[in-house]
Amino acid sequence: MLYRKVCWSCLCLGLLLITAVIFITACNPSKFDELKSIPLIESSDEQRYRLYTRKDFGLRFNHQLGHNSVKIDVPTNISVMLLDRSFREVDYFYYKKFNSWFSKVKFENGIMPINQNETLDCDNFAMLYKSFMSVASYKSGIEHEPAVGLVVVEQRHPFGGIPSGPLHMLNIVFTHRAWYIFEPQTGKYIELENYPNQKYIRTIII
Repeated sequence: MLYRKVCWSCLCLGLLLITAVIFITACNPSKFDELKSIPLIESSDEQRYRLYTRKDFGLRFNHQLGHNSVKIDVPTNISVMLLDRSFREVDYFYYKKFNSWFSKVKFENGIMPINQNETLDCDNFAMLYKSFMSVASYKSGIEHEPAVGLVVVEQRHPFGGIPSGPLHMLNIVFTHRAWYIFEPQTGKYIELENYPNQKYIRTIII
């Protein structure tokens, strides 16, 4: 699990390195041939997806407003770290398609969720999901980073098949239909405004 007092940028870089080492040195043969079939993002001039900037996220979270200005209960004093200047809204139907692909990749490479040791726990799954979404965007020729983030939260209530406990990491995906909290270990998701642990979110890294 994550510790309370850490340098979040150092944590991100360190954990990304750990994740890479895992898949290079894992005992189980994991070739990740499925990366060749990663779903591409279809885009056309008719499709207009929102670009989120630092100002957008600041206004929304400071005023506890989610997608379409729906009321959310995320604390206004959370830390939001942006790793790029702007982020492209994710198409909801692509999000569903990508989730199915991600589930298949985990299963076929023996990346089993829950009850693993610290080299394959919640943070590794969350970063893998965000990284693969970025790879899909890159391979699709999309200019902007997809609006997919990492969420550090106190797991006060069970969600998505994960029991209550200390600090936990999962994903947030900003789609054109809603903002979803996504549990990458089990594939379960829910709208942010209905997420039972939203008031215990501490940090979002996008």
